[in-house]
Amino acid sequence: MKRLIPLCIFGAAISCGLLTTSCDNNARLAGQLTGVWAGTPESFTDRSAITASIIDTFDFQPDTCVGRGCHAGPLLITGMVTTSTQVVGDNSLIEPINISTAAHTTISGSWTVIDDDELLIRLNPATLKVSIDPRDVAVNTNPYNPEAVKTDSLAPALSASIEAGLRHALLSRYASMTHFDDVEIKGQLMKYELNDIDHTLTRQM
Repeated sequence: MKRLIPLCIFGAAISCGLLTTSCDNNARLAGQLTGVWAGTPESFTDRSAITASIIDTFDFQPDTCVGRGCHAGPLLITGMVTTSTQVVGDNSLIEPINISTAAHTTISGSWTVIDDDELLIRLNPATLKVSIDPRDVAVNTNPYNPEAVKTDSLAPALSASIEAGLRHALLSRYASMTHFDDVEIKGQLMKYELNDIDHTLTRQM
């Protein structure tokens, strides 16, 4: 029994040391993470008529869990969206019209360091906001068609329809944004893997 005591103490010391190292690495990632990071354009669709491109900006706000054995904080994602779609003619439209516009989106949630290179992302779908200014809706019709529809009056209805389509597509997109793996931060770049796809963010501030 006397020989087992030193071995037990030695084993406990190793475990404690490994735990401390892991905690230090988690704290280091949390500290490096804080700030605003911009992504690159990514395409998405509502699987019908709308095709769009978005640039996400991630605002990883400071760790609010320090001293409680965890590392976590609020997260705000803003998006700049460009989109295009087509409205097929019906009783009110003589011919199809092409529509392009820009949108601004926001969604909030939280981030949590679950390992020294892994983040758990939780986004609240109830916080998703999609905003389109009807004045930014560009409608293209055939200028040589004397029966071409007057589109100015359609802009509010079109923007509302596009907002609904974008909301549906973005809810699905953000629902899959749950786990950042292989997170590596060097200088002004953050690299990570999401759903088996490599991504890169650039620090803004």
